[in-house]
Amino acid sequence: MNSKLSKKFGTGVMVLLITVCFTPAIAGAFLSGDGKHEKGFDMKDRHRPALGIWRNPQMVQKLELSVEQVKQLRDADFTFREKMLELKAQLDSLRLQMDKAFSDDIVDNTAVLSLAEKIAGLKGKMFIQKIEVRLEVGRLLSADQINKLRLYDMQSKKQVRKQCRKQISASRSIEKVGD
Repeated sequence: MNSKLSKKFGTGVMVLLITVCFTPAIAGAFLSGDGKHEKGFDMKDRHRPALGIWRNPQMVQKLELSVEQVKQLRDADFTFREKMLELKAQLDSLRLQMDKAFSDDIVDNTAVLSLAEKIAGLKGKMFIQKIEVRLEVGRLLSADQINKLRLYDMQSKKQVRKQCRKQISASRSIEKVGD
């Protein structure tokens, strides 16, 4: 009886340790970076738009940006970020109104749908802003600089994927040890 109880207790402790220690790793909680994945045009708060390359001295040097290009990128970056802040504030306000509308005792369907349309419109404006940024970068940089930037982006994406694979394989090997 005592040995069965100690086996059950030991098994319970092991399950608890595996759950607490390894589940977050499997879910990607310890991946480098902010854990957000890029999704093409529909990115969710990507680190910074390409306009922000002016902040990175190595990128300025690698792309051989002129002083004028850096100034134009900086000005466009601040303009873009200012517009996005305004749109995000409006979006947050609408989301709060939506939460309030859904928390009412009686949900007003027309009000909820109206708010949903406003939210969709703002998200559309934000999407257009992101596209305008990409077009602006294309306007400010030469074809050679754009190619260098794309090459750098591809290399950094490969590094992120490589780190993810390492993390996943490490998680899998830890799982095998736990079995």
